[in-house]
Amino acid sequence: MAKALLFIIVGILPSYLLSENLEGGFGNIANDRNEPISFSSDSLFFNEQTGTSEMKGSVNISQGETSLSSNYAEISFNLDTNELERFYASGDVVLKSGNDIAMGNEAEYDFIKNELIFLGDVYFSQAGSTVKAEKAVINTETGSASMTGSVKTTLMPPKQGGDSE
Repeated sequence: MAKALLFIIVGILPSYLLSENLEGGFGNIANDRNEPISFSSDSLFFNEQTGTSEMKGSVNISQGETSLSSNYAEISFNLDTNELERFYASGDVVLKSGNDIAMGNEAEYDFIKNELIFLGDVYFSQAGSTVKAEKAVINTETGSASMTGSVKTTLMPPKQGGDSE
């Protein structure tokens, strides 16, 4: 039971960190949902009584072309419904999907609020555009986002229809 539940928790995580509802999507997350999932860490602790799973040291979770790496990750789920409630990662958090990258000192995803928060030295890169801030809050259901703390943005103009690459 514990192994199956852990697989469900870790298996769902990469797909929901950022949804396809964001402007332009984020990498290949939407396409990766049916791909095999792998995860690794120096240690793994699962507590079925509290509904938490902790991974420590060299954490890497990947599905298709989407990967998340950090020094620490904690996943919490509701004991009554077995639904994911919260994902937290800290220490050099990097989320990559296709050519898109999100980085920060910490990241938290609230599955109930559909809210992704990156904290500390936040950096996003998508299609050549970049955002740097101290905090980024993204609603993955609506696509709304707010960045605070020394926000610096570089936006790439849209490619013209006649350009060929």
